[in-house]
Amino acid sequence: MNAIFKIGGLVGLLLTALGPILVFTGVIDVDRNKLVMLAGMVIWFLFGTPWLSARKLQPTDSQVEI
Repeated sequence: MNAIFKIGGLVGLLLTALGPILVFTGVIDVDRNKLVMLAGMVIWFLFGTPWLSARKLQPTDSQVEI
């Protein structure tokens, strides 16, 4: 499940970064760029947030020997 969130988050980041590059090269116009960046932002927040918020469990005090 974590792999799905990771892939989705990376796709969202890629879309967010790819839009301005395509505008700079003249492949898409500014209005299309806004849609691409909006889609990237929504995908990033849907998939990146659960991916980055997954924490590793820390041992409790009773499990640690000093």
